[in-house]
Amino acid sequence: MSQRIADCIETLDLIRSIARYAPRSHSSEWRQKATAYVASRGVLTSTVFAHLVGKNANNTLSAREFDQLVSVWINDGSPALQQWLTQSCSGRDSERVAQFFRSNDATPIAADINEPTGTERHLVSTYRVLRDTALARRVKADMNHTCQICSARIVLGDGTPYAEAHHVKPLGSPHNGPDQPGNIVCVCPNCHVQLDYGSIRADSTKLINSLAGVH
Repeated sequence: MSQRIADCIETLDLIRSIARYAPRSHSSEWRQKATAYVASRGVLTSTVFAHLVGKNANNTLSAREFDQLVSVWINDGSPALQQWLTQSCSGRDSERVAQFFRSNDATPIAADINEPTGTERHLVSTYRVLRDTALARRVKADMNHTCQICSARIVLGDGTPYAEAHHVKPLGSPHNGPDQPGNIVCVCPNCHVQLDYGSIRADSTKLINSLAGVH
């Protein structure tokens, strides 16, 4: 998956989540907040924005045009945004775009998200949790929701795949592991519990993480 499409999907996932907490805000505010948080890992905000509007691609949009597509997507379920994004990519990128828009609200919230109660009252904390959720979804999607420990792939009754994200080096003190794709692995719930309680270990030298080279 190209970096442009990876940034677009992560930003759109954030936009969709932020819109739930601030439905009365203008779509330009959703875009600006989501773009800033994606860029906070060390990418220029202008780069993320350029990826969103398709700069140097066919049918480049203005910020206003992009915000309008986002608005009708969020509020009316319009397919216009997906159609425009699909026009400027091919192969695996097209498949990932289609997968993202198909999932919409169908992807269940994994137990590993552990979102605090009342997070919406503290916007900084809320957006931090949402950004982590988007990144975790990105890792799981790139691994096709297949456990990197035991190779199990769980499919729920409605056909939705289910997996969880595990930080090899835990976040927070005293470990202070990075919130980056190279530190996240896709695992099944059974292996996740075993990893958390130390009954098995995630040997990074034996894991095949397709995101290891993505920043």
